[in-house]
Amino acid sequence: TRRTAMQDPIFHVAFAVDDLATARDFYLSTLGCKERADTSGKGYAVINFFGAQMVLIEAPDEVEPSKADPSVEPYKHFGLIMDWEDWNDLADELRAKNVDFRIAPNVKDHPHIGTVGNMFVADPAGNYLEFKSYKDKSKVL
Repeated sequence: TRRTAMQDPIFHVAFAVDDLATARDFYLSTLGCKERADTSGKGYAVINFFGAQMVLIEAPDEVEPSKADPSVEPYKHFGLIMDWEDWNDLADELRAKNVDFRIAPNVKDHPHIGTVGNMFVADPAGNYLEFKSYKDKSKVL
């Protein structure tokens, strides 16, 4: 039998942070996400990460710093593919907040998928986030 997701599936991710208050502040203040305070609890927070459900779990012993060469895209990361205008707006907002980019906002033309913008930031626990946009959305999947 083939299993399918909901009609409009919602992505869910959970990961460890070393300091919940600091991580919460980053996602809420820096990125502009919203918290589901009614479902958050002691030692964890449920965040609406641009329409995906993110759970931050305070577990300092589980935080794993990246060992990847800082000049390349981090191997362990998760991200979001955004509309072109929203991606540009977020890049401008993060620059205005002097966010330290792992890879600064950039736009490249690829032979088979066209124009793609991407940028990487790390949350305070060192979890890497990629924000990406395709001018031609048909090339995403």
